[in-house]
Amino acid sequence: MNTISPNRTFTLAATALLTIGIILISIFSLKNGYIDIFPYFYIVPILLMAWSYPRYAVYFTVGLGWVFLLLTWLYGPADIRHYAAGVAFFYVFVSLGIVVSALSGQALQDRKYREIVQNSQAGILTFDRQSQQVLMANAMAAAILGFPPDDLLRRKVSDLWLDELQETRFMEALVHDGKITDMEIALRRHDREIIWVLVTASVSNEDIIICSLVEISSSKRVRDELIESELRYRTLFDGASDAIFLHDLDGRIFEANVIATRYLGYSKKEFMQMNIRDFDTHPDDLFNSEILRQFQARGHILFRTGQKRKDGSIIPVEFSSRITEYFGMPAVMSTVRDLSEPECGMPSAQ
Repeated sequence: MNTISPNRTFTLAATALLTIGIILISIFSLKNGYIDIFPYFYIVPILLMAWSYPRYAVYFTVGLGWVFLLLTWLYGPADIRHYAAGVAFFYVFVSLGIVVSALSGQALQDRKYREIVQNSQAGILTFDRQSQQVLMANAMAAAILGFPPDDLLRRKVSDLWLDELQETRFMEALVHDGKITDMEIALRRHDREIIWVLVTASVSNEDIIICSLVEISSSKRVRDELIESELRYRTLFDGASDAIFLHDLDGRIFEANVIATRYLGYSKKEFMQMNIRDFDTHPDDLFNSEILRQFQARGHILFRTGQKRKDGSIIPVEFSSRITEYFGMPAVMSTVRDLSEPECGMPSAQ
């Protein structure tokens, strides 16, 4: 249920009391022949209603106008000029109510817009495309950039860029497409610290650029660390001297390194569609219930078996498996050593 603020309640009560008072004054004036002044009193409640409740102001104005006409007919002199003046005032009241209602409605929308912008969890910043002068910045934009809000309005956006290349890319994208969606850029805060922000921007008809900023320094740092960790992992994974498979307890393969593709002859894409038992010489014994029970109890297991290459040849191997995780799921990392060439290790690529 919507609640009415105390200020609006007071305005509504004042408008109602004022309207009742004006109606009583109108009756007194009409009965005593004072017909020149009282119509102007109606302007006051019309303005109050139009400013406070623009949505209902037109209805209120029309209703009050009809009350005015009714009072003029009932208590005024039987004079055609008096009736004509009453109709004219009626149209003046309605027109005034419509105009003020429209203006106050626009003002209300502007207030709501300013409140939304100021309370947004994203930084909102606008600047002139030609002069680069910052025109508006909400509290979050000032906090992200480390400037006092008033100080930020005296700056140019060009003062915030980390380098000219990014600025050029940003402006060229805006000129070419008219908007930018989720561009990562580096900026300098007031204390000269470098931060990364995700920017969405567009150009208005007045050549004003409107930007939405979300700081991503922390997430970008985590993402860069993950990429670096993935590169290190991939280097070790593919650089190992033995074949390595990542698979689940049922044998479905998630990953296979370069050595595995070399000595078995399958591509990585083929491995992703295979089970570890598909190329074992004793598939029923591989990770059977007894081995699986021991494996889960110990967390690792070592055994020997044979594997079939894609060309049909068989090689003896030593399986060393341990339980690990793959994207948060339980998995098995199996290191497979070729025992057919104990001195040379894995065969080289042909």
